[in-house]
Amino acid sequence: MPPSPESRYAGLPILTVTAPDGGRRRVVALRLTRPRPAAAGRHRVVQGEGLDLLAHRFYGGEGLWWRILDANPLVFPLDIAPGDVLDLPDPGPATRATRARGF
Repeated sequence: MPPSPESRYAGLPILTVTAPDGGRRRVVALRLTRPRPAAAGRHRVVQGEGLDLLAHRFYGGEGLWWRILDANPLVFPLDIAPGDVLDLPDPGPATRATRARGF
């Protein structure tokens, strides 16, 4: 099953590999370079803010923290500190809400 379009793994190739037990598995290929989306804005981190909180505030869901991480030269999500200035990418398709029915 390919990753959903909202996933950070969307568009990556699906590979078939041999597992240690000899079975065949389908896996998502790793990205060798990180995409650097264009920044739509900037934010200075204050005490108590994490990527999950910023993702919830700017994109409507804490699970989208990876969008901020991919837009910045950070290595590990816990590396951010108060005073750091982060680039915030455009919301993009991962944050668009779709509804199964109208209200």
